[in-house]
Amino acid sequence: MELRNCPECGKVFTYIRTNLCPDCQRKDEQEFKDVRKYLLMNPGAHIDQISQDTGVSAKKIVHYIREGRLSIKNQDCQIQITCELCGSLISSGRYCKDCLEKLSSGLKKSISEENLRTMQELAKDTSSKGTEPKNSNKDRMHTADFWSRGRNRR
Repeated sequence: MELRNCPECGKVFTYIRTNLCPDCQRKDEQEFKDVRKYLLMNPGAHIDQISQDTGVSAKKIVHYIREGRLSIKNQDCQIQITCELCGSLISSGRYCKDCLEKLSSGLKKSISEENLRTMQELAKDTSSKGTEPKNSNKDRMHTADFWSRGRNRR
């Protein structure tokens, strides 16, 4: 268990999944629900109006959108966020669809290259030390068949 200070109130708390203490987490969840409810009732609202009417800061509202918890689908809505890579307008998250595809394909390529290098190193180690793999049988768990041993002793 890791102890942290809450960035909102400064209290020390046990970190589990979120960076907020339980009290601030409940408050944050309530603010999120208020913003979501407000947007459902006022779909074309401007971010400053939402902030003023709900009491939730505009920065927090944008944070909810970037987290993907809120999505802006309405064309009349005056909340606009941009992709962090290319700057195009997006409705939620941090990246547009094209940038997400580029990032994921680059990551997949990197992972497959790393896997290939690992396999080549294993093959090299195996071939240089003979035909037996590095950790063949010595590190494996061996089980005993107690029932058959008991029958053989009779």
